[in-house]
Amino acid sequence: MSLRFAQRLARLRARLDDPAVEALLITTRLNVRYLSGFTGSAGSLLIGRDFAVLLTDRRYTLRAQREASGFEVVVPDNPDDDILKTQLETRHLRRVGFEANHVTVKTLESWQEKYQELGVEWVATDGVVEELRQVKDGEEIAAIREACGIADAAFRHIQLFMQPETVELDVAMELDFYMRRQGARRAAFDIIVASGENSAMPHAETSERRFRPGDFVILDYGAEVDGYCSDITRTVVIGKASEEQRRMYHTVLEAQLRAIEAIKPGVKGCDVDSVARQVISDAGYGDHFTHSLGHSLGLSVHDGIGFAQKSEVVLEPGMVFTVEPGIYIEGVGGVRIEDDILVTEEGCEVLTHAPKELMEFEAR
Repeated sequence: MSLRFAQRLARLRARLDDPAVEALLITTRLNVRYLSGFTGSAGSLLIGRDFAVLLTDRRYTLRAQREASGFEVVVPDNPDDDILKTQLETRHLRRVGFEANHVTVKTLESWQEKYQELGVEWVATDGVVEELRQVKDGEEIAAIREACGIADAAFRHIQLFMQPETVELDVAMELDFYMRRQGARRAAFDIIVASGENSAMPHAETSERRFRPGDFVILDYGAEVDGYCSDITRTVVIGKASEEQRRMYHTVLEAQLRAIEAIKPGVKGCDVDSVARQVISDAGYGDHFTHSLGHSLGLSVHDGIGFAQKSEVVLEPGMVFTVEPGIYIEGVGGVRIEDDILVTEEGCEVLTHAPKELMEFEAR
């Protein structure tokens, strides 16, 4: 087992006393990957103080042995074998923690019924592994940096397509293909290209709408590298921007820059959110900033809570977040500017570097 996975297991095992359990059953795919390195689609982990077991099926035997070094890999001899029951029974486990925020009521009831004869008490835990994932190690940060670099390059590339009559879906596909050609495994999420009236919707669905002069165009996308995500948004104008568009854009940019300045260890997420929200409110757009300022970033593009009005998360070095204020007005359009930020010992580092000045694209 590599040092990074050994350290993660040690941190997890330190949590077995709160609440007091003999083992944790990890069933969430990303949490399985984080703790073991296993990338298969079918697998769970049973982790106790002196054992670490990966339960999977025979499709993944070789992959599990290769990726999850240091874990005991258990697969059923026959499809009907209950390998979890065998582990619970042979290890005499009676208090087992499970991921309550990911396990359905139906699944829990089936465990309670199937393993009742063993006297197993299922103990709900909430966000144990997710909390560990918040602070990234050097290898995780390196992967996120690479994903951010690909996203920056994609913005330079996609400017060639910012012309009247270009179709939103075509731009989204070009971004996807370009990032893959630059080394991304895939896009980090469904790419959003929202123009004109569509840009007034924070999470618009990319459509067959064509760009028109006077449109805001929001480009929200990211790359995945070694499982880790980037997430960037830039907003441009097709043709010349109106005075109202300029005012909206520069208000969002000021809000983002002020919020980034406020990021440092010990600060609460809600306090960073309030900095950006105040700038937008003072400019008269308070009712048009309708989402949180940002989220944690990692193995998932939404890797946990970040900068929100009720966020009590306390920033620590190694945390990575998005900062993405926005203004959305029906009939006018929307602006969002988003960067990925690493919390450092002294403050923060901006990981995405695509230009943020207002760009206007005249017809060629």
